[in-house]
Amino acid sequence: MSKFVLRFSMFIPLLAAASMALAAPQSPHTTPYTFRLYEGTTLFVNNPQGVPFGITLDIRDLNLMANGPRETLFKVYDPHGIPVVREVIPDDGCASANFPDRIGGWDHELQYYANIYAKGTKPTIRWSAWSDPSRLQTIVARTFKHSVAGGIKGVYRIVLAGTPDIYATLHLPSGLKVGYAGHPTFMHGHGNMMQKSYLYVPKGSSGLFFAFAELDEPRSRHFKLTDPHGKILFDGPATGGYVAANDPGRSITTTFTKPADYENRLFTLEVSPGANDFLAKVTFQQPRETFGDYVGMGSSAVFCDDPTTATAIAGGTIVADNLTFWHPFQIRFHQWLKANSPQLTTKMASDLTYIYNGMRYLEVGDNRGSASWSNLAYAMGYYGCDIFRPSWLLLQQPDLPPEANAIIKEGLIMAGDRLSFATHIEKVNGNAFAQMNVALWYCHRATADPIQKDIFETFWQRWTTEGWGTGSGLSKSGDAQEHFAHDAHYGSYLLDNWRPSGCTWIKGGIGILADATDDPRFQQVYDRYRNLYSYLYCREANGTPVAATPWSSRTFMHPHRSAANWEGPDCRWQGDPGPDCTVNVNNGGEWFAARRKNYYILTFHGRLAPEWLTRCFPGQLGFSGGTICQLTIPGKGPVLAGTLHESYGQDMDPSLWPTLKIHSLVGETWDGKPLVAAISEHNNPTLTGNTLTSSGEIRGAHLQSTRTYKYNPDSIECSVALAESDYARALSLWSQGRLWSELRQVWELLPIMTLRPDGKTPTSITVHDNSPLTTTGLETTKLRIDRGGFGLTIALPAPTFVKLSPNGHIMIQVAKPTPPGTKPYPAADIRLSYKLIPFS
Repeated sequence: MSKFVLRFSMFIPLLAAASMALAAPQSPHTTPYTFRLYEGTTLFVNNPQGVPFGITLDIRDLNLMANGPRETLFKVYDPHGIPVVREVIPDDGCASANFPDRIGGWDHELQYYANIYAKGTKPTIRWSAWSDPSRLQTIVARTFKHSVAGGIKGVYRIVLAGTPDIYATLHLPSGLKVGYAGHPTFMHGHGNMMQKSYLYVPKGSSGLFFAFAELDEPRSRHFKLTDPHGKILFDGPATGGYVAANDPGRSITTTFTKPADYENRLFTLEVSPGANDFLAKVTFQQPRETFGDYVGMGSSAVFCDDPTTATAIAGGTIVADNLTFWHPFQIRFHQWLKANSPQLTTKMASDLTYIYNGMRYLEVGDNRGSASWSNLAYAMGYYGCDIFRPSWLLLQQPDLPPEANAIIKEGLIMAGDRLSFATHIEKVNGNAFAQMNVALWYCHRATADPIQKDIFETFWQRWTTEGWGTGSGLSKSGDAQEHFAHDAHYGSYLLDNWRPSGCTWIKGGIGILADATDDPRFQQVYDRYRNLYSYLYCREANGTPVAATPWSSRTFMHPHRSAANWEGPDCRWQGDPGPDCTVNVNNGGEWFAARRKNYYILTFHGRLAPEWLTRCFPGQLGFSGGTICQLTIPGKGPVLAGTLHESYGQDMDPSLWPTLKIHSLVGETWDGKPLVAAISEHNNPTLTGNTLTSSGEIRGAHLQSTRTYKYNPDSIECSVALAESDYARALSLWSQGRLWSELRQVWELLPIMTLRPDGKTPTSITVHDNSPLTTTGLETTKLRIDRGGFGLTIALPAPTFVKLSPNGHIMIQVAKPTPPGTKPYPAADIRLSYKLIPFS
């Protein structure tokens, strides 16, 4: 009899049902298997006699990386695929933030550690530290025991999923041989794990993908992967922390030219002894002709200690009708369709076949497989495994045969359980992470399963409150965050994918707002989102969009589908003419807007992508620090517009400060390093009446900046000042008086619309005597930017040197370049005030 156990609460762990122990002593006839969940592990138990057996599970929670409560999924399937244990183990009750940085997945940890080592320093905690058995034993273990009745011969499957904070130790009878697989990406190895493993090649496999990672230094592991014919595919360390089959310069053939020569045979993986933990991924790819959707299909390798067990477990696959499956329910679905399709209507048969094809992608970890990497937000919760809404629709049909109804629900519960634990790298792609709410809503509505209902409610609560971590899910301003910050283009995908109809990326084009009419929460998020974009958008009077989004952390483009997915009669662009307003946009404390009869101005003070993440791209990922995003003349068009050169930091390294197209103080610090003051977060903005002030540390500059805007009826008074970093005292205890926060040259950079609205005629920029401003520069008290009958006058309080940047933007000198050998400027001397006076 199946046993469905729910130990689950969004806020208060229900621990009474679990026996609690500190590393409870086990029977001498059991073998412990300890796994760190990255983010899941499946243990295959070969039970050829079908004997009953007990399972003892010890859960230890580091409470290190996860900033909030995190549960653990624990499921046991018998050889028929029936879950005999289905349990969501609650958090241990310690939910406060410990590691405050924003990290979303294995690759972000890799980048974090690699950046630290590359700078010549060491991490505070070694990545491998917690796998030391003596250290692990100091952490309180919560123990959960189950008995499996047996009676069915074959392979039993134990599925665990959680976060890397979780160490799970399974105690199983020593007489039962096992294999294990990591999902959706890596198997986390430690100690003497995987010193020699045998990997079964499933039937139909067409190729191979592999990757190894070792985050700690000095490297202590050596990996050797050998194919069934003795050919060595890889033999070496994870140089630099990471190595993969498709690394540049690596000439490894991963396609099986003759698949029959590989299937049902064994690869071997050898990992040398070493002190460090490691990550190993081996995927046996399935042919695109059969599995062609999105990221393709692959089967995560099952690592076994001996060839006999590897052959018995068969890589977690089952062959029926000469086809490869991963779960018995898939076979039942296949056989039911084969037997009953002729009796079904054409529409019913087509719908069932479509759902069957999607559910066939579920592999060893109950997750959707892929040919290489899997971000399950895309590959399973979004458009790569389109089973949730189609199943919800079909299960409402009264003529759906009950056998098909039961099979679909079985597949949905399997997929929904696992998808709800896809909160690792998935968190970083906010547009797809948002769709996981949608998938889980359809799943619990379709199955009427109480665990699925609780799973959805918990996911939603955390997604809407940054409960999945700072920078993940909805921001305090209301948009779905990318790269742990905001993105104009991808950030707008939710607007497109939730709308009732016409959705670009949703198959069939129907969004959640068409279906969740009795759940107003989706509409509330959508409406707040639209309101946010009504302030962020920018365009010419002729409708041409302008990408005035210097804050965008991934892309440089204007929002996806321009204004079509948010603008309507009830939500107009705030840059159009309208009544006076001064707004903290959505009360998020990040964007501030002011509109008067002759101007609309938007500034950004909020979140940037983490510094270590920016180091993994060509240049800076977005700008903040009170930067002017746009200054628009209502009904005419923008005059100032902060824009990015390209996506993902391309051409935006701080060293390129003379050619940036943003509003910022720029220049050089005392040692010649670039200064870009907009690489800062101003987390303390204060709006008092019509005056806005904010300040914050400038990353890597030993400085802080302060900006103030006063919104008058017909002008904007602007001021900016620098000061030494608040950390100057702490970091100069033994070197007081050293050069640290001084500067060699400073300019205020103002990004103009360099062409008039026709897109051809240059914008006119003149000075006090009506002569044009050039790259040579001159002193003046006035600048006039004319885009053809409308524009902006910049009034300076005293004659000040100004010039054009190399690409035609305005540079106001705040501190002229110092000759070599002369004393640099103290930070406190850097300040500037000026007035922006719009005209039309």
